[in-house]
Amino acid sequence: MLRAEALAIPTWILLPLAIAAVLAIFLTTPTGQRLASTLGLPLPSRKGPSKEDRDFLLRACGGELAEVARRLEAEREKFPDLGTAEIHRRAIRTYMNSR
Repeated sequence: MLRAEALAIPTWILLPLAIAAVLAIFLTTPTGQRLASTLGLPLPSRKGPSKEDRDFLLRACGGELAEVARRLEAEREKFPDLGTAEIHRRAIRTYMNSR
């Protein structure tokens, strides 16, 4: 028969796993993503804007990338806790309301 001590996972294995799990969860938050982009960490974006949103915003700005960036930054300043997809949608809503 196995004793309970033989089945226990050593602390030196659990601590790094717990730290990695907490870090992974933190990097899914808007604050974590901003920190990762500031540090230059490549993160896959699951919640990025759809291709249709990006294309629409580019067309709305007359194809000028600088204007797209300006609109996105203006929305990001108003709503710093929103993710990338939400910022794109807010910029599109602002454009539609101004028409």
